[in-house]
Amino acid sequence: MNHLKALRRKLQKKKSKFIAEHEFKGADDLMLSQEELADMVKHNQIITVILHRKLQFPAFQFDEHGRVLPVLQEHLPRLLNSDRGGWDICFWLFTKQSVTLKRVKPDAGMLSGASIEEMLEVGKLAAKLTERYVGRPIDAVTGGKTEVFTACVEYLLNPDYREIPTK
Repeated sequence: MNHLKALRRKLQKKKSKFIAEHEFKGADDLMLSQEELADMVKHNQIITVILHRKLQFPAFQFDEHGRVLPVLQEHLPRLLNSDRGGWDICFWLFTKQSVTLKRVKPDAGMLSGASIEEMLEVGKLAAKLTERYVGRPIDAVTGGKTEVFTACVEYLLNPDYREIPTK
């Protein structure tokens, strides 16, 4: 039981820190009609959290016109339908990730007869040429990096079955 209390305290501390660092909007603050907003909530196309017993919307998900950022909105249904709540998605968006985008796969046939040292060099070169994204998923969203954000989502939802393109 003490372990659960410790986890709850840790979660509350994480929420408090997040709340202090980010702006939240109520339904009346959004540039969406009540009907639009209800549809977006129903279809998991917008991040919602309960804050002070009210439904709130993290402001970082909106562009300057009050619309949910398209790159984010495209993936929100999958994210929110994966048994992750709004707080989980918020925390994940602002947590630094390391995701492989494209990897180099050496041709095993070319390595036949190669020495151990040569194989190690090929491995080092392949690792060096592998493309990775190291950063927060929200930075990929706000930077318009659709492929990067898609890779981050896939890594979160299907890390063991994710297809990583080769080059």
